[in-house]
Formats: sequence, structure tokens, C-alpha cells
Amino acid sequence: MSVTIQDAIKKHFASFYKKPISNTDNLFAKGALDSMGIVGLITYIEEKLQITVEPEDITEENFATIESIAALIQSKQK
Repeated sequence: MSVTIQDAIKKHFASFYKKPISNTDNLFAKGALDSMGIVGLITYIEEKLQITVEPEDITEENFATIESIAALIQSKQK
């Protein structure tokens, strides 16, 4: 069974956020992500998924949901 990008992101959040998160939940509104959390998430993405996140990629739109984060990662893999 292969792990999807969305599953990998959920695994990251499960390590510190104990409430369920769906792929479309707004991570900021749920309190699962804040400015410091973005730094940790970017580190995770760059180390685990071998993706470079550029400063211009760091927007609320790109990090609002697991789906939007996965879309950003997929766009970087091309």
C-alpha cells in the first residue's frame, strides 16, 4: 500500500494534533496550524518529501487545507 501525499501530511499533524482532520478542513480555523506550525511543516515537507518550498509558496491559500498542501507539493514534483 503506497502512502499518498495527503496521508504523509496527516501523519505529520497526527504527531502533535490529536483531533481528527479531514483533507478539506481549514487548518488555521481548526487551530492545527499557525505561523510556527508552518515552519515545522515546511521542514517536514523538505526533509521527508524532498521538496523545496520557496518563500513565494508560503501563502495562507497554499497551506489552508491538506488538499491545498498536497497540490502545492504535487506542483513541485513536476
